Amino acid sequence: MAVYNLIVNQGENYDLTATLTNTDGTPVNINGYALRGKVRYSYGSTGVLVNLAPTIVNATSGIINFTLTPSETAALPVTVGVYDIERYVAGQSPELTVVRVLQGTVTVTPEVSY
Repeated sequence: MAVYNLIVNQGENYDLTATLTNTDGTPVNINGYALRGKVRYSYGSTGVLVNLAPTIVNATSGIINFTLTPSETAALPVTVGVYDIERYVAGQSPELTVVRVLQGTVTVTPEVSY
């Protein structure tokens, strides 16, 4: 699992493409997995500030992406929240294979020019 802190400006596009790697630097093969990720005020919060809806760009190379639109970032409160992205086996019930692959803080800076 990697830690990467985000800075999101209200009212702007936000796009993150990341390569998931093992401790030895080789890419994590996420073939056969799905992704999910959310931003919350804190780890104990029940409300979701935004669903990241991460996607797999290249499964064998461990490349993932998520994008937020200007309207999504404009709706975020000015805060320092937290996020994580998990990989899981889609359709598995109960979910037995869930691994957090990326996490960190999300600093939302205010929009002035709107």
